[in-house]
Amino acid sequence: MKSTNIFLAAAISIGAIVATVPVVGAQETGAATSKSSVRAANRQLAKQVQSALYKHKGLEAADVHAVARSGKVTLVGMAPDQKQIDLAGKVAEGVPGVSSVTNNLTVEEAGH
Repeated sequence: MKSTNIFLAAAISIGAIVATVPVVGAQETGAATSKSSVRAANRQLAKQVQSALYKHKGLEAADVHAVARSGKVTLVGMAPDQKQIDLAGKVAEGVPGVSSVTNNLTVEEAGH
């Protein structure tokens, strides 16, 4: 009788483990999918900002790069002067989906 109880307990434990594995795997797949979709959305927003910068007349954006993370955009690179830096920030703020802009652009040094 005692060995039957041990066998029954072992069978229940194994059954519980086997039943849980697909659920854990599904949760991990869902997490990976959401992470990849967030990354894709970040890349898309960065591309939209980059495109707006390049298309804006009067803005020299060749050395300006946009990085996006959940609607927050960071501008990095160099611009010829402070007016260009300010203009790049305003253009980036105007892109739909941008919640904030951190402007880390610097003025290009002469000769570089």
